[in-house]
Amino acid sequence: MNNELQTLFKIQEALKTSGYYDISRVAKDILEYTQNNPLPLDIIIERIKNNEPWEYIKEQGEFKGNIFKLNTHTLIPRIETEIMIDIVKQELLKSPTPYTDIIDVGTGSGCIIISLVKELERTPEEKVNIQKYSYHATDISQEAIDIAKENEKNILNEPVIHFSQTDLIESIALPKNSFCMILANLPYIPTQQYLALEKSVVDFEPRTALDGGENGITYYEKLLEQIEVKNIKGCAIFEIEPSTLELFKPLYPKVIKDQYGKDRFILIRFS
Repeated sequence: MNNELQTLFKIQEALKTSGYYDISRVAKDILEYTQNNPLPLDIIIERIKNNEPWEYIKEQGEFKGNIFKLNTHTLIPRIETEIMIDIVKQELLKSPTPYTDIIDVGTGSGCIIISLVKELERTPEEKVNIQKYSYHATDISQEAIDIAKENEKNILNEPVIHFSQTDLIESIALPKNSFCMILANLPYIPTQQYLALEKSVVDFEPRTALDGGENGITYYEKLLEQIEVKNIKGCAIFEIEPSTLELFKPLYPKVIKDQYGKDRFILIRFS
């Protein structure tokens, strides 16, 4: 067995011990990383054995084909969330009332709003023109905002997003006749479910981006109150924990499943 195969086997064993599912892909990624970066393999393996996610070790993650800078102030993007971009595009194309503003609430690394703008850049101009919309992104963490701004600079052709460090949409001021789309992947895991998650999540990812309170919708309830106070017209697209869907039923949401058949997204209209 040559040295590269021995190294690959060593990495795979560490990943297996730490409960990784996609061992082959991650092991190959780690091997390639060590060939171009100064961080020693032994340190990487030790950190993985300590349940630290690989995305935090290399300080980046992939979402919708784009590479986003990450740190422990930002949630690691999940593949389920990518479907939200497709839901948004369809709503923008089909809505009889043109949207004026798009707000990504709790933006984290900026992966949702930045990926959306990137997708719209690729869409034929006669269908969707990115200049039609005012883009906003908010987060309560200034550290997350700083990372999101850096990702916008690295990924988009030009800066178009207005970033705000604020509690949900508290400081967002919209024009009187705006028709707004609010996107949110807020903390949605009920506290007891959160505490039972694997150590790589509980010990390393920001709890403020995951723990949704006792019923899992604490932050969504607060956001809906702010939407009502500001008398916002348009719609909201939320990513939710499927077990909390019943709590949203009084709002008559449209429910969209993720790629695993779970009730992952809801679309709520405001008039």
